[in-house]
Amino acid sequence: MIHRVLPLTAVCGLLLCLLAGCSGSTQVSLTGNTPAQYSHVFVTIQAVWVNQNSTAGPDDSGWSQFSFSSPTTVDLVAANSSNLSSLISSLRLLPGSYSQVRLIPVDSSAALQTSASNLGALYNFEADYVDGSGNTHQLPLEVLNPDKGIGIATALKVPIGNIGAALAGGLAGSSTGTANSSSSSVPEDLSGSSTTGTATTGGTTGIGIGTGSSTSSTPANQFAVFVDGNTDLLPFNYNTQSGGTATGGILLNQHASAYDLSKSGGISGQLTLTNISTSTSGLPNIEVSAEVLSADGSRHQIVSTTSVQSDGSFMLYPLAASTNGNWYDVVIHGPGIATIIIQNVEVQLASSSNSLSSTTDGTTSTASTSTTASSTLSSTTSGTSSVSANNVVAIGTLTPRSAIAYTATLASAPLAGLPAGTVIDFDQTLQTQGSVPYVIEENPVDPFNQVMFNVQTLSAGTVDSGTWTATGAPISVVSAAPFEGAGTYIVTPSAPFYAEGGLTSKVSAPPATATTTSTTPTTPVPPQTFTVPALTLPSGSSSGKLTATITPATAGKYDQGEILVSNNGTLVGQASISSALQQDGASSVTVSGLPAGTPSSLFYVSVRVWNSSNPAPANSPNGGSMERQWYDSPVDMRSSSTGSIQLTIN
Repeated sequence: MIHRVLPLTAVCGLLLCLLAGCSGSTQVSLTGNTPAQYSHVFVTIQAVWVNQNSTAGPDDSGWSQFSFSSPTTVDLVAANSSNLSSLISSLRLLPGSYSQVRLIPVDSSAALQTSASNLGALYNFEADYVDGSGNTHQLPLEVLNPDKGIGIATALKVPIGNIGAALAGGLAGSSTGTANSSSSSVPEDLSGSSTTGTATTGGTTGIGIGTGSSTSSTPANQFAVFVDGNTDLLPFNYNTQSGGTATGGILLNQHASAYDLSKSGGISGQLTLTNISTSTSGLPNIEVSAEVLSADGSRHQIVSTTSVQSDGSFMLYPLAASTNGNWYDVVIHGPGIATIIIQNVEVQLASSSNSLSSTTDGTTSTASTSTTASSTLSSTTSGTSSVSANNVVAIGTLTPRSAIAYTATLASAPLAGLPAGTVIDFDQTLQTQGSVPYVIEENPVDPFNQVMFNVQTLSAGTVDSGTWTATGAPISVVSAAPFEGAGTYIVTPSAPFYAEGGLTSKVSAPPATATTTSTTPTTPVPPQTFTVPALTLPSGSSSGKLTATITPATAGKYDQGEILVSNNGTLVGQASISSALQQDGASSVTVSGLPAGTPSSLFYVSVRVWNSSNPAPANSPNGGSMERQWYDSPVDMRSSSTGSIQLTIN
């Protein structure tokens, strides 16, 4: 019989559990919002990591790593409007404050997992896009450096539980899992641990003791990761040479956030959808956003968005809440309605609150009364999850007015180059004194072509506004043109790690004579075009330059390609490597304008390459030449404005 000795980090972790008491079980779930044109967005996750350091890189110490016994696939289209899909439950974490959550995906290029196949997916990460003709395109959803995962800065606290709780859940019964040290590939036997997956520990900060029994009671700690498809799903074209047909793709450019559900609440409401048309997916093309003031007070920023359901209901959840109250302004928007802005909605933790229960398939939505301030999330045997979202504020029933719609797009030759990962915000301001712009719509920019992949459809109507009151009285709304004028928007860019864009450029609706009805032009009207101001780096960072030495293993195998620079799964910079791919030997490519000199200036590099004769993904049903390759070594620019990397293209 072979006996293994627990590593020192595990021994220390167990002693801490005995002396201080480990936490109860922890559950991590996924939720989000997706625009109406997506019929499915599948994401497949194989592990969850947590760290107490918000800027720790994936190769740094301090990670508690939990690998699943089998990957889990979630459809973000189903996991919205307060629906939470469980990724993993009954984690045993050491008590403490965790400042980062990292999700480890199963890439779209990997063999199709059973969990994804069972949902009808062709890829582990996939976005099913419905075009204007009603045709569905199943496209691989590309993840930047998937081996390094999706890192999300947050503030999650695991309290101390009962003494020995972790030992009871983590060391009793038969073992089906292992615990590994990040510094060694040799598995250590957690003798007698009752797990359904694999728990690993990184660095010396403690130990994650397996995953508890699948029949355990409700987890004591519940965390949820929120993904907003409006900004995180980045469609693009990668063009072929000699006038060939452009091929489209979709990149996950994550801006995710994570919530402690015991400190969260929500905002619910109901819309009367009389005379409001639906989108190609059968849902009304209306979204609801919760917004707060920016740090400098110059504008509002979106913290969460949800889609309005077919019955007109909506639910913004989770939102950060506190005993003193957190205040949000609610923006209800869509191209075919007059925007509605409800100000000063308070979300507060309380011993009793309204609660809205629903299932991830959206089949149930019932009002109830909760007697606890924490949310309850449990997994069902069918693989779905139900959530009781507590501390929910109901803002009542509102009736949106229909409005004329028009389209707008970024000029094909913008005056200012935009950083990779830029999103264009379309803002409007109420006429009330002291008001600052609200984000009404958002649209990401194709990083390779510096244009908007889809034109933005905007409402040309006036704006309805009102103020929420704690008494629950019906909200009285007033209709008026925004400060910019009816149908006029401030257009401003934003990008991760860059300062806020200027509020100087505008776009306006075409003359009213272009339409004869509230929604349909008499003749096709070209999109209104606009330019936007340049983005600058924030104070405290400097402009960095990365030099990549590109060496094709076979010159000319690929004639097109891009280098992508990312941080925690967020796109930061890119450059073409098409010329370098056709060289016989090494050549250099530079990516400039990277935010250097900050704790977040740790970058990873990937490339996507293809041959213009067959640009489809190599693992698509009919095959193609497009391949993605990512590299293990980071480019550390935290204390330098320059960096370099050697890339061999296989």
